[in-house]
Amino acid sequence: MAYLLAAAAVALVLLVRPSIGRADFRWLDLALVAYLALMAVQLIPIPVRLRLGVAPAIRRVDLLLRVDAPVEALNDGARALTVDNDATMQALWLGIAVVLVFWCARSLFARGGVRAGVRTVAGLGLAAAAFGIAQHATAPRSLYWLRTFRYTEPFGPYMNRSDFAMWMVMALPLTAGYLLARMQSRRDQNAVRFSADAFDDVALFLTVAMGLMVAALMVGLSRSGIIGVVAAAMTLWSLSEARLHRRGRARLLASIGALALVGLFYANASAVATRIADTVDRGMGGRLEIWRATLPMIRDFWLTGVGSGAYERAMIVYQPAPHETYFNHAHNEYLQMLAEGGLLLAIPAAAAVAAGIAGIRRRLEVDHTVTYWVRVGAVSGMVGAAVQSLWETGLRRPANTLLFAVLAAFALQLSSQPSRRADDDSAGVGER
Repeated sequence: MAYLLAAAAVALVLLVRPSIGRADFRWLDLALVAYLALMAVQLIPIPVRLRLGVAPAIRRVDLLLRVDAPVEALNDGARALTVDNDATMQALWLGIAVVLVFWCARSLFARGGVRAGVRTVAGLGLAAAAFGIAQHATAPRSLYWLRTFRYTEPFGPYMNRSDFAMWMVMALPLTAGYLLARMQSRRDQNAVRFSADAFDDVALFLTVAMGLMVAALMVGLSRSGIIGVVAAAMTLWSLSEARLHRRGRARLLASIGALALVGLFYANASAVATRIADTVDRGMGGRLEIWRATLPMIRDFWLTGVGSGAYERAMIVYQPAPHETYFNHAHNEYLQMLAEGGLLLAIPAAAAVAAGIAGIRRRLEVDHTVTYWVRVGAVSGMVGAAVQSLWETGLRRPANTLLFAVLAAFALQLSSQPSRRADDDSAGVGER
């Protein structure tokens, strides 16, 4: 799958020909390239002595993972830093695809593709939400109604309901931001209210899409997803202060409350109570046990990590007995990133995040058009995913990672399409 995504991303690059490394994004692009390059370094065979020098614990891991290999074979020749070459290669190809998609989306949106981009995300969200609800209602343990699982409960096109929820957490605020931008741009400039056609068929479509996405979130009962969407809503409302008066913010808050009521309508009260009780009884759903098992891996491989994507294989060594369940991921994106990449990847990742935040702040400060709301929606979705990542690793799923890249492109794009200014005084949406 990762190879196909990378090939498709390369084809997209040849078609779009994105601008890379311009002054506005130079440090961000450099950090992304550095991250991919250092991920590739984990795959390069190096002398055993150097390998043991930078990661002394890797000898013990090798011996336990390769019980059928003679010790002499592990001491001779050159070996890569990663403990799972195939997984790291897959992670590298996926990383390349995500970065290329981000660059292409950023360039496309700068050329005027913002509207089409958001409508596409909203349409996909509506379709995925409807599909997920229908499948859960008719065959809750089946994937595409074709394959039934005994110990897992797929949701929509995902094997895990929290991974599905993360896509919704990102798509929902983006759709809401575009709806705000659209209604603001269609207001009656000669009146203190929206014009009669402000809420048209497109606005109705966006509203229905948001309602179904909220409903799917509640039907899925992902605790981390619910927390993530609350964080996204709080971010959207907080960032609205720069454009809305008190009355406008009150209306926005009321709209968020209305969506919450839609979700509560679809929620199963007894199932919600059971999930809450399970969280209390097991202490954050068993996450603490997994995090404790991950910390020794981080300490042993603090410099280089066990290899991107290699967490699952390395955990064979670090998971304490008894093995009632198998820890295939850390249930915390940040702990897993440290375990897999160490400082080798944490430093360029932190640099990319810092450059991205700085760029987003600049764009939000200087954008006085209705596109501001699309940026706010994208930023809110990214914040929601970041909060949910405290309990999940949903950004490891290709569809979620690609959507996160598209949101970053929405937030950072240098829009060239004409838009009505949002800072003129109008009580229609309470703008400043």
